[in-house]
Formats: sequence, structure tokens, C-alpha cells
Amino acid sequence: MSYQVLARKYRPRTFDELVGQEHVSRPLVQALDQDRLHHAYLFTGTRGVGKTTIARILSRCLNCESGVSSQPCGECDTCREISEGRFVDLIEVDAASRTKVEDTRELLDNVQYAPTRGRYKVYLIDEVHMLSAYSFNALLKTLEEPPPHVKFLLATTDPQRVPVTILSRCLQFNLKAVSMERIAGHLQALLDREMIPYEEAALRSLARAAQGSLRDALSLTDQAIAFGGERLSSEYVDAMLGSVDRDQVRRLLEALAGGEAGAVLEALDRVSEHSPDEVSLLDALIAGLHQLAVAQALPEREEDDGVRELAGRLSAESVQLFYDVALRGRRDLTEAPDARAALEMILLRMLLFTPEGVLPPDGDQPAKKPEPPAGADAQTPAGGAPEAARANIHAVLKGEDSAEQAPDPKPEPETAEVHEPGVDRAETDTEPVGQPAPEPEPAVSVEPDPGEDPGSWWAALTDRLDLNGAARNLARNCVLVEREDRQWHLALRPGHQVLLNDARVAELEQGLQAYLGHAVRLRVRVDEQASGTPDERAAEVQRERAEQARRTLQDDPVVRALIQDFDGRLDEASIRPTEE
Repeated sequence: MSYQVLARKYRPRTFDELVGQEHVSRPLVQALDQDRLHHAYLFTGTRGVGKTTIARILSRCLNCESGVSSQPCGECDTCREISEGRFVDLIEVDAASRTKVEDTRELLDNVQYAPTRGRYKVYLIDEVHMLSAYSFNALLKTLEEPPPHVKFLLATTDPQRVPVTILSRCLQFNLKAVSMERIAGHLQALLDREMIPYEEAALRSLARAAQGSLRDALSLTDQAIAFGGERLSSEYVDAMLGSVDRDQVRRLLEALAGGEAGAVLEALDRVSEHSPDEVSLLDALIAGLHQLAVAQALPEREEDDGVRELAGRLSAESVQLFYDVALRGRRDLTEAPDARAALEMILLRMLLFTPEGVLPPDGDQPAKKPEPPAGADAQTPAGGAPEAARANIHAVLKGEDSAEQAPDPKPEPETAEVHEPGVDRAETDTEPVGQPAPEPEPAVSVEPDPGEDPGSWWAALTDRLDLNGAARNLARNCVLVEREDRQWHLALRPGHQVLLNDARVAELEQGLQAYLGHAVRLRVRVDEQASGTPDERAAEVQRERAEQARRTLQDDPVVRALIQDFDGRLDEASIRPTEE
């Protein structure tokens, strides 16, 4: 008898044999046992996770000679013929090779005829997303109301390309990628049955390389058995996969932990003696950094003492920095003319870009910004701008006043004294002898000053009211237009009517009373002419700051030099000054 590959030999024949798809098998089992069957099923998921296998199991359950159930006998002629792929009433169609509408119509012409041998005529359409638009249209009506003796089982790796009209006519089941642990455990059970010796590290490497596909894992296992001569060792498997020895990666991480560039490059030289692919080496380094990060966060999950010891030598910030540099460097590695030199640059970047003085050295002291060197203000880098100009740029972008700018000319509103009922001023205003009186906290005056813009006064007032959510939005989109004693009239900008209701007006009245110390009645109406609301004023301030930042950048000597020497262009749309 000829050799049968593991992927076919151990293909599941019942729902109990499925690996990692319990969320799909459970509802199907219950539907079969309770005789609640749909006429069309759609199975989605990545390659090798069991879409076609589940469809064949379902076909066997529907046509088993012992009756419809979730446990087909596996011994009758129908079960054997389905397993061998020669059952006449199971029509398997590869949609990738039959995309034309004529093929679909020819297929559907036979739907009306009763099954030849089985209980149901089952149409299994694999990679259904490859059908043309005309083919989907031809399938629609039959898929919605097929004859009672017909079941449609559709499978695809790309459900986004299946029309919504098709999706709505099917029960959909999304198969998950199988976890590395489940794949390794399944391989272990199969190899025990095959009596093939193995190393657990080799199984983990195969499971990791399969990337969630159980079929890929079995195919790689077949290849590894042939490569290693009926024995799966970690050395042979890593060599076959082109993987990097984990011990070599650990030595490279230890060199990074030491912080010496020479030791890092020497460790890289030793790894390069085994001629690994630079991308594979960087992937292994990223995986090692992830393992260190997990060991630092959850030490109990790491069983390797060496990994725990190395995780203790590196700070959590350093591990995160190394991971970020490696991940960003991987995107650039394929574009570099010399992959080895690019890999060296990535490793050196991990060491040289460590923000010394910002990260706490021992984790006990708070982080501090590095102190500027003496005389830095008087120095100008060669070919660059003065430090003051750069500071102004950063200050403007952060929404701060630059060192060379005048302070904001807008005057603060006068301070109001709000007397709380029942509180004796003799008790509250007593000052310690010999000490200056504390300055009162800035507030908005209860009455606007003569000549003061009511809109500005209202904008300043709304910033200090204790309001949340929709009530604050209502206040910031209104403008004060008139006050009659304690009856205030507000104009609401058009387009914000959804904010206006009695509950929010009452909440705004309560906020004003809590701040002013007396009750206020509000009348709010929508006004097409309303302008100068707090939100509009804030947007105008933001535009002015953005314009100021743009002008500062345009006048900066460094920016001008970059534009002139390198034919650069200032992307003004990207200038986003932050809030103060």
C-alpha cells in the first residue's frame, strides 16, 4: 500500500475529532440531533483550519444509512464513499476553476432531481468567493428556496468578497486559527500513534511555523520526518524551517542587556556563522523580546529560568524600546541594499537611542528630564538654527508661549466675591499674623464690566461651570444676548437643536446657581444669527495658534535650510498645535 500523508490519514471523520473548532461543531451537533437543519451553510476561515472537512462530516451525518445524527456510523457504504470522495450525491465544486455563469447554470439544472442514493443531494462549493457576479446572481434564487432534498455547503477564505445577498441566505460559521499549543499537542498525539521519536521543542517550532493552520502543521511534520530520518529533533526541524537557534537569540539578547556595542556585534557574528536569513533572525529577536516582556509582567507564566533571569536584567522600558525599534526596523530591512548592515544598524539603534536621564535607572526614582549642558543657550549647532528658535517651534506646537513672544494680551476677568450663606466671614477671612493674604482664585465677575463683550463674559463663565456631557455642549453652543434681572436669554446656534430640552436647560440653570449663588431662569431659542459662541471662539483661537505655528516654522532657519537645500516642502496641513 502506498504511503498516505498525515494530513489525509488523520483527517477528522466526526465532530469529536475536530481540533480547536468547538464553537462550530457544538451548534451543528445540536442542530443534527434536534433535526433543526438549515438548507445552506457558509464556512469561513484561513487555510487548513477545517472548512472542507466540516462540510464532509456534515454530509456524512446527513446521508449515513443509520439515519441523520451527529454520530455517523463510519462503516456503511455511504460513509466510506464520502470519506473516499466518490459518493455520487456529494457534488464538490471548485469555484476557482468554474467561475463562469454557464458552469453555475449547468450545476443548478440538476438541483431539481432527487438524489441517486443518499437522503440528500449535497453541493459543496469550495472557495465560493471566486464565482463571478453573474454566477452569484444565478445561484441566488436556488440558494434561497432549494428543493427539500438539497443542501448547500459553501466554504471560503475571503468572506468579504461574497455578496451580502448570498451571506443573508446562509448560516455562517467562522473557523478560528488553531492555537500553537493545540497544534503542538495534536502533533504529539499523532507522532505517538505513529511511534516516531520527537523533541517537544521541535513540535513547538512546527506549530509556530504553521501559523494557525493544522493542515500546514501536518505537511511540515511530514517534511520534517523525511528530513530527519524518522526522528524529529529540534536541530533538524530548525534547519529545515530556516529558523534561528533560540540559544543564539538568547545570547544576542544578553549582549543587548549588557549595553556594549562590541559584544552585540560579536554575538551577531556568531549567529551569522549559521547563515540565517536576516529577516528570520529579526523575527526571532522580536519573539524573544515579547517573551521577555511577558516574563516581566507575569513571571508565573514563564517556566524557563534563563528567560526569567534575563528579564530581571533589563528594565521594562528597555524591552519595550527594543521591541519597537526591531518592529520598525523590520519594515525597512527589505528595502536596504545590504541586509546584514541594516540589521547591525537596528541593533546599534537599540543601544544608542536609549533615552538616558528620562528613564529611571533603578525604577525607584521618578523619571527626570536630562539637564541641559552648561552654556547650551549660547551655542549654535553647525549648520543649524539657534536653540531658542527650536524652543519657540516646540512651544508653539504645544500651544505654549514661546520665549520670544509677548504674553497673551487678553485680560483675565475680575475676581468676584461669592458669599456662601451661613458662613461667617470673620471665620473664613482670618489671615495668619505676619503672612501675606493669599491671592483669590481667578473667577468670572457676577456682572460683566461696562463695555465688556457679553459673548466673552459668557465664554469665560461656561469654562468654570460644573457641567458634564450634553449640558456643557448646550452652554458652549449658546451665546448670551439679553439679561433681565435674573431672567437670561440665550441664542442657540442652528444645527444644535438636538441638545435643547427641558432637562438640559434645568441642569444648566443648576450649574449657574451653584456658581453665582442665586437662581437664574433661562430662556433658550434657536437663532439663525447667533454667533460668537464659546465653541466658535475656541475654534478661532485654535486657528490663530495654528497660523502662528505655521509662521514660526516658515521663519525657522532649520526649516528654511531644509526647504532650500533639499527641495523640501512644509506640509502645513499636518500642523496641529495641542491644547494648553
